[in-house]
Amino acid sequence: MNRSSVSLIMLGFGIVAYVLKLNAAIAFSPPQLLTAQAELVSLFSQLNTDNPVVAASGWKKFYSDEGNFSIFVPSTSVANLNSNSEEYSINIYYADTKKSSYIVGYVDYNTDLTNLPLDEVYHQFLKDFLGNQVNFINQKNIKLGQYSGIEVEYQSNNQKIAAKSRLFLVDQRLYILDISNYKAGDANQFFNSFKLEKNIKENPSEIAVNI
Repeated sequence: MNRSSVSLIMLGFGIVAYVLKLNAAIAFSPPQLLTAQAELVSLFSQLNTDNPVVAASGWKKFYSDEGNFSIFVPSTSVANLNSNSEEYSINIYYADTKKSSYIVGYVDYNTDLTNLPLDEVYHQFLKDFLGNQVNFINQKNIKLGQYSGIEVEYQSNNQKIAAKSRLFLVDQRLYILDISNYKAGDANQFFNSFKLEKNIKENPSEIAVNI
């Protein structure tokens, strides 16, 4: 691999793709890439049995203390990738099964987004991180409590497998949820289990280990 900077692009079709790019929005040096790829660990602290339907399915509840969220994901290993730039920092968790792949993460912006229309924020993010190699099939407005978001369905120009993403802007933080091949996976269970939780640190035994 050469010394070109590398951009982390979410494609949602079962991969987190590393795309060579001279002016990357989110850059990793080759050593950082190797480290990130090697850090494939189990981030689940326990199986949550409060929800019998989810627990019976073999999914586990994943907590992020710094991200202030929890979500149910398939009982598998999760890769954590993160990076910082002058404009924002990003933290992505990625889990892959034989049928589908799941992404949950967030972007913290250093610039004030208060006066920007939500649609502009969401569409700019999708443009930056999905690029021009996808076709958008459907989009709808959704809510997460008091926060307005969007759900988009899309597919790669070269693939027939469809993916779905949800975006929510909470203050200066943009939350991202994405599932590839969602028809084979369980998009509703994944999406609907996502919750904002600000007091996770009060229960340290339930916090997933961050890389």
